[in-house]
Amino acid sequence: MADVIAVVSPDEALTVAVSEGTYTLNTSTNLNNPAVVESLTDAADVDVITNGKVNGSILVYRTTTSKWTATTVLDAQDVTGGQY
Repeated sequence: MADVIAVVSPDEALTVAVSEGTYTLNTSTNLNNPAVVESLTDAADVDVITNGKVNGSILVYRTTTSKWTATTVLDAQDVTGGQY
């Protein structure tokens, strides 16, 4: 199959077929478009509000909220340190 290259001018849109249907990609920073995410805070399944953006935070998946949550506390992990 040949490579496909698309050039989209700022005033045009590009519609692509995906397994879930079609998406219209445009060149604006419209966050209603699921194909455009400029920051993790803009992703629908990332929560940085609950604990805030704290230096040293990591994202931990929470099944209770079905979201990745920024936290500095690891309270649901099993850590095996081996034998000494």
